[in-house]
Amino acid sequence: MKLLSELTVARKSGNAVIQLLHGDLSAIPAAHAVDLLVVSAFPNDYITLPGSLFLALDQKGLSVRSLAEHKAIDLTSQLGCWLSHPIRKEQQDQFHFKKVMCFEPRRHTQQPQEIVGNIFRCINTFAFDEDIDEVAMPLLATGYQKVSLEKMLPALLEHAVFWLENGLPLRTIKLVVYRQEHADEASAIFSRWLRAEEKEMVLQDVSVSGSVELTTVEETPLTIRKQEMYDYFISYSHVQTPEVQEFVEYLLEQNGSLNVFFDKHSIQSGGLWIKKISEAIQHSRQVICILTPDYSKSDVCWDEFQCARLMELRKKKSIIRTINFIKDDDMPLMMAIHSYIDCTERDMQKLKAAIRQLG
Repeated sequence: MKLLSELTVARKSGNAVIQLLHGDLSAIPAAHAVDLLVVSAFPNDYITLPGSLFLALDQKGLSVRSLAEHKAIDLTSQLGCWLSHPIRKEQQDQFHFKKVMCFEPRRHTQQPQEIVGNIFRCINTFAFDEDIDEVAMPLLATGYQKVSLEKMLPALLEHAVFWLENGLPLRTIKLVVYRQEHADEASAIFSRWLRAEEKEMVLQDVSVSGSVELTTVEETPLTIRKQEMYDYFISYSHVQTPEVQEFVEYLLEQNGSLNVFFDKHSIQSGGLWIKKISEAIQHSRQVICILTPDYSKSDVCWDEFQCARLMELRKKKSIIRTINFIKDDDMPLMMAIHSYIDCTERDMQKLKAAIRQLG
């Protein structure tokens, strides 16, 4: 396993490292041992195609198909991923990883931001509650899914840096390329991305110092200022917009001085979406999550919930308040473990009365 490049993400909880490596993930050396190997597959399809990581693992005695038959945590219906039980001790000594996370996207897309966003929703979920500090993965979706390295690697780096900076409890993320020609191309892309990030940081520093006058777009009602604080950030599925809007209107009727972050529709989706949402959550006293089956199937809701979880980890303070509005038989443990206010089944009077319990 050859180290091609790396970057360090500075943070108060201890620095993290993102490494670009050239090597074989079916033969990870002890020096690069990790807790979790991330792989990808088409839904419920673990065919060992020529040249694939699945075939290489299978030929050495580890079948991903067999792991899938006895999943430890199954989030395929919500996030399109699952986590294996720890592999046997002798296999851990052979392969130098402990568990496998398989990413099986629910819908086909070649948009790297969407692919990578889904991958990190899965990693984040398991990293919160499992003994996972170091992760290795190939440049997912660049093989049989044919997403270009030029698109995929920068998206992976952007998301990895974002989540690590925000407190994702990982120490190392290893991005591994197998072919030599991919190694050369990935090294060049990694270097260009680093230079672009360094330039952006310089421009931001200059902007903050006031040495350069920058033209800004006209502010919208949802422009987030660093000094602005919210009493509540409302996290909900857009399917429940009418009910949640009625809840928020009632909340403001009871206390018109509250500052509530609710209407997210004018924030454009894409690479900046998660950063703007994260900033709003970081400047909120509490995050109120309206739980429904649609909530646990919403990518946006998962992002909001995970941002709030990271904020709780950093501040060592509970900020998430969940309201169970519609029963979800498949509610993920990550959400279910939080104490919640019971407003089932879709009881608007209970939902409005829940205001007294928010604090």
